[in-house]
Amino acid sequence: MTPLTLVPAAPRFDAVTAFGIGGLAVLMAAVVVWLRVRFERVAAGATATAVALWMLATGLVAASGVLARLDLTPPPVAVLIPLVFVVPIGIVASALGGRLAAAIPMTVLVGVQMFRLPLELLMHRAAGLGIMPTELSYSGSNFDIVTGISAALLFAIRRVTPVPRAVVWVWNVWGLGCLVMIAWIARTASPLVRGFGDDPDHLNTWVLYFPYVWLPTVLVVIALGGHLVLTRRLLSGRT
Repeated sequence: MTPLTLVPAAPRFDAVTAFGIGGLAVLMAAVVVWLRVRFERVAAGATATAVALWMLATGLVAASGVLARLDLTPPPVAVLIPLVFVVPIGIVASALGGRLAAAIPMTVLVGVQMFRLPLELLMHRAAGLGIMPTELSYSGSNFDIVTGISAALLFAIRRVTPVPRAVVWVWNVWGLGCLVMIAWIARTASPLVRGFGDDPDHLNTWVLYFPYVWLPTVLVVIALGGHLVLTRRLLSGRT
Protein backbone atom coordinates (compact mmCIF):
# COMPACT_ATOMS: atom_id res chain seq x y z
CA MET A 1 0.00 0.00 0.00
CA THR A 2 1.40 3.37 -1.02
CA PRO A 3 1.86 6.02 1.70
CA LEU A 4 -0.73 8.75 2.19
CA THR A 5 1.10 11.80 0.91
CA LEU A 6 -1.31 13.29 -1.63
CA VAL A 7 -4.59 15.13 -1.33
CA PRO A 8 -7.22 13.11 -3.25
CA ALA A 9 -8.67 14.79 -6.31
CA ALA A 10 -12.09 16.39 -5.97
CA PRO A 11 -14.89 14.33 -7.53
CA ARG A 12 -16.23 15.33 -10.91
CA PHE A 13 -19.12 17.78 -10.75
CA ASP A 14 -22.63 16.56 -11.50
CA ALA A 15 -25.40 19.06 -10.83
CA VAL A 16 -28.07 16.44 -10.08
CA THR A 17 -25.89 14.64 -7.55
CA ALA A 18 -24.43 17.75 -5.93
CA PHE A 19 -27.63 19.78 -5.67
CA GLY A 20 -29.64 16.65 -4.91
CA ILE A 21 -27.56 15.58 -1.91
CA GLY A 22 -26.93 19.14 -0.75
CA GLY A 23 -30.61 20.04 -1.10
CA LEU A 24 -31.75 16.87 0.64
CA ALA A 25 -29.43 17.65 3.56
CA VAL A 26 -30.86 21.16 3.88
CA LEU A 27 -34.42 19.82 3.64
CA MET A 28 -33.88 17.18 6.32
CA ALA A 29 -32.15 19.70 8.59
CA ALA A 30 -35.27 21.86 8.29
CA VAL A 31 -37.41 18.80 9.11
CA VAL A 32 -35.42 18.29 12.32
CA VAL A 33 -36.12 21.86 13.38
CA TRP A 34 -39.81 21.48 12.46
CA LEU A 35 -40.13 18.28 14.50
CA ARG A 36 -39.02 20.05 17.68
CA VAL A 37 -41.26 23.05 17.02
CA ARG A 38 -44.29 20.93 16.11
CA PHE A 39 -44.13 18.18 18.71
CA GLU A 40 -41.99 19.50 21.56
CA ARG A 41 -43.58 22.96 21.35
CA VAL A 42 -40.31 24.88 21.57
CA ALA A 43 -39.12 27.94 19.70
CA ALA A 44 -37.15 27.24 16.53
CA GLY A 45 -34.26 29.58 17.33
CA ALA A 46 -31.90 27.43 19.37
CA THR A 47 -32.37 24.27 17.31
CA ALA A 48 -32.11 26.11 13.99
CA THR A 49 -28.93 27.87 15.17
CA ALA A 50 -27.28 24.65 16.34
CA VAL A 51 -28.15 22.83 13.11
CA ALA A 52 -27.02 25.75 10.95
CA LEU A 53 -23.69 26.05 12.79
CA TRP A 54 -23.03 22.32 12.43
CA MET A 55 -23.77 22.43 8.70
CA LEU A 56 -21.71 25.59 8.26
CA ALA A 57 -18.72 24.17 10.11
CA THR A 58 -18.71 20.83 8.27
CA GLY A 59 -19.40 22.52 4.94
CA LEU A 60 -16.56 25.01 5.36
CA VAL A 61 -13.99 22.43 6.44
CA ALA A 62 -14.82 20.43 3.31
CA ALA A 63 -15.12 23.37 0.89
CA SER A 64 -11.77 24.75 2.07
CA GLY A 65 -10.00 21.49 1.20
CA VAL A 66 -8.84 20.93 4.78
CA LEU A 67 -10.90 17.76 5.19
CA ALA A 68 -9.11 16.17 2.23
CA ARG A 69 -5.65 16.78 3.75
CA LEU A 70 -4.75 13.17 4.39
CA ASP A 71 -1.11 14.13 4.88
CA LEU A 72 -1.85 15.89 8.17
CA THR A 73 -1.45 14.13 11.53
CA PRO A 74 -4.07 13.23 12.43
CA PRO A 75 -6.03 13.57 9.17
CA PRO A 76 -9.01 15.87 9.82
CA VAL A 77 -11.40 13.22 8.50
CA ALA A 78 -10.27 10.87 11.28
CA VAL A 79 -11.50 13.48 13.78
CA LEU A 80 -14.72 14.48 12.02
CA ILE A 81 -16.20 11.12 11.05
CA PRO A 82 -16.41 9.72 14.61
CA LEU A 83 -18.60 12.72 15.43
CA VAL A 84 -21.15 11.36 12.96
CA PHE A 85 -21.85 8.66 15.54
CA VAL A 86 -20.97 10.45 18.77
CA VAL A 87 -23.32 13.41 18.13
CA PRO A 88 -26.59 11.49 17.55
CA ILE A 89 -25.83 8.91 20.24
CA GLY A 90 -25.04 11.65 22.74
CA ILE A 91 -28.19 13.63 21.90
CA VAL A 92 -30.52 10.64 22.04
CA ALA A 93 -28.99 9.40 25.31
CA SER A 94 -29.56 12.81 26.89
CA ALA A 95 -32.67 14.33 28.44
CA LEU A 96 -33.37 15.95 25.06
CA GLY A 97 -33.48 12.52 23.47
CA GLY A 98 -35.97 11.38 26.07
CA ARG A 99 -38.21 14.38 25.38
CA LEU A 100 -38.05 13.75 21.63
CA ALA A 101 -38.93 10.09 22.11
CA ALA A 102 -41.91 11.06 24.26
CA ALA A 103 -43.16 13.81 21.96
CA ILE A 104 -42.73 12.59 18.38
CA PRO A 105 -45.26 9.95 17.30
CA MET A 106 -43.93 6.61 16.13
CA THR A 107 -45.52 7.01 12.70
CA VAL A 108 -43.68 10.29 12.18
CA LEU A 109 -40.36 8.77 13.28
CA VAL A 110 -40.83 6.05 10.67
CA GLY A 111 -41.87 8.54 8.00
CA VAL A 112 -38.78 10.70 8.50
CA GLN A 113 -36.64 7.84 7.19
CA MET A 114 -38.31 8.00 3.76
CA PHE A 115 -35.56 10.38 2.67
CA ARG A 116 -33.28 7.37 2.33
CA LEU A 117 -35.05 6.36 -0.89
CA PRO A 118 -34.14 9.49 -2.91
CA LEU A 119 -30.73 9.49 -1.23
CA GLU A 120 -30.00 5.97 -2.45
CA LEU A 121 -31.12 6.90 -5.97
CA LEU A 122 -28.72 9.85 -5.91
CA MET A 123 -25.92 7.64 -4.61
CA HIS A 124 -26.60 5.11 -7.35
CA ARG A 125 -26.26 7.90 -9.90
CA ALA A 126 -23.03 9.04 -8.24
CA ALA A 127 -21.63 5.51 -8.45
CA GLY A 128 -22.57 5.25 -12.12
CA LEU A 129 -20.75 8.51 -12.86
CA GLY A 130 -17.65 7.42 -10.96
CA ILE A 131 -18.14 10.03 -8.24
CA MET A 132 -18.29 7.46 -5.45
CA PRO A 133 -17.32 3.77 -5.15
CA THR A 134 -19.90 1.29 -6.46
CA GLU A 135 -19.58 -0.63 -3.18
CA LEU A 136 -21.50 2.19 -1.45
CA SER A 137 -24.51 1.95 -3.77
CA TYR A 138 -27.24 -0.64 -4.11
CA SER A 139 -25.28 -2.01 -7.06
CA GLY A 140 -22.74 -3.02 -4.44
CA SER A 141 -23.40 -4.00 -0.83
CA ASN A 142 -25.69 -1.17 0.28
CA PHE A 143 -29.27 -2.33 0.82
CA ASP A 144 -30.52 0.85 2.47
CA ILE A 145 -32.89 1.58 -0.41
CA VAL A 146 -35.07 -1.13 1.15
CA THR A 147 -35.20 0.99 4.33
CA GLY A 148 -36.44 4.01 2.40
CA ILE A 149 -39.09 2.06 0.49
CA SER A 150 -40.29 0.16 3.56
CA ALA A 151 -40.40 3.40 5.58
CA ALA A 152 -42.81 4.86 3.04
CA LEU A 153 -44.96 1.72 3.08
CA LEU A 154 -45.00 1.41 6.87
CA PHE A 155 -45.76 5.11 7.26
CA ALA A 156 -48.70 4.87 4.83
CA ILE A 157 -50.09 1.74 6.50
CA ARG A 158 -49.81 3.16 10.02
CA ARG A 159 -51.73 6.25 8.89
CA VAL A 160 -54.82 4.12 8.23
CA THR A 161 -54.56 1.06 10.46
CA PRO A 162 -52.65 -0.17 13.53
CA VAL A 163 -49.45 -2.14 12.97
CA PRO A 164 -48.06 -4.62 15.53
CA ARG A 165 -45.15 -3.18 17.51
CA ALA A 166 -43.10 -6.22 16.51
CA VAL A 167 -43.27 -5.08 12.88
CA VAL A 168 -41.91 -1.65 13.81
CA TRP A 169 -39.19 -3.28 15.91
CA VAL A 170 -38.12 -5.49 12.99
CA TRP A 171 -38.11 -2.53 10.62
CA ASN A 172 -36.13 -0.40 13.08
CA VAL A 173 -33.51 -3.11 13.60
CA TRP A 174 -33.23 -3.57 9.84
CA GLY A 175 -32.65 0.16 9.32
CA LEU A 176 -30.02 0.28 12.05
CA GLY A 177 -28.36 -2.79 10.56
CA CYS A 178 -28.19 -1.11 7.17
CA LEU A 179 -26.50 1.93 8.74
CA VAL A 180 -23.95 -0.33 10.41
CA MET A 181 -23.27 -2.06 7.10
CA ILE A 182 -22.89 1.26 5.27
CA ALA A 183 -20.53 2.54 7.96
CA TRP A 184 -18.42 -0.60 7.62
CA ILE A 185 -18.26 -0.29 3.82
CA ALA A 186 -17.48 3.44 4.03
CA ARG A 187 -14.68 2.76 6.52
CA THR A 188 -13.28 -0.10 4.44
CA ALA A 189 -13.28 2.10 1.32
CA SER A 190 -11.84 5.12 3.14
CA PRO A 191 -8.44 6.40 2.02
CA LEU A 192 -7.13 5.64 5.51
CA VAL A 193 -7.98 1.91 5.23
CA ARG A 194 -8.28 1.21 1.48
CA GLY A 195 -9.72 -2.24 2.04
CA PHE A 196 -10.95 -2.45 -1.56
CA GLY A 197 -7.57 -1.48 -3.00
CA ASP A 198 -5.73 1.66 -4.03
CA ASP A 199 -7.72 2.24 -7.23
CA PRO A 200 -9.35 5.70 -6.92
CA ASP A 201 -12.62 4.20 -8.17
CA HIS A 202 -12.78 2.18 -4.94
CA LEU A 203 -11.77 4.94 -2.53
CA ASN A 204 -14.44 6.77 -0.56
CA THR A 205 -12.95 10.25 -0.95
CA TRP A 206 -15.96 12.08 -2.36
CA VAL A 207 -17.39 12.82 1.12
CA LEU A 208 -14.26 14.84 1.85
CA TYR A 209 -15.63 17.56 -0.42
CA PHE A 210 -18.61 19.92 -0.35
CA PRO A 211 -21.56 19.29 -0.55
CA TYR A 212 -21.04 15.54 -0.27
CA VAL A 213 -19.65 15.95 3.25
CA TRP A 214 -23.26 16.55 4.33
CA LEU A 215 -24.14 12.97 3.50
CA PRO A 216 -22.38 11.57 6.59
CA THR A 217 -22.44 14.70 8.76
CA VAL A 218 -26.12 15.56 8.24
CA LEU A 219 -28.06 12.75 6.56
CA VAL A 220 -26.41 9.84 8.36
CA VAL A 221 -26.63 11.73 11.66
CA ILE A 222 -30.39 12.23 11.11
CA ALA A 223 -30.93 8.62 10.04
CA LEU A 224 -29.06 7.21 13.04
CA GLY A 225 -30.60 9.68 15.46
CA GLY A 226 -34.07 8.90 14.14
CA HIS A 227 -33.63 5.17 14.67
CA LEU A 228 -32.28 5.69 18.17
CA VAL A 229 -35.17 8.01 19.14
CA LEU A 230 -37.59 5.41 17.77
CA THR A 231 -35.82 2.76 19.84
CA ARG A 232 -36.34 4.85 22.99
CA ARG A 233 -40.01 5.28 22.13
CA LEU A 234 -40.46 1.54 21.49
CA LEU A 235 -38.79 0.70 24.80
CA SER A 236 -41.05 3.17 26.60
CA GLY A 237 -44.17 1.37 25.44
CA ARG A 238 -45.59 4.40 23.66
CA THR A 239 -47.32 4.03 20.30
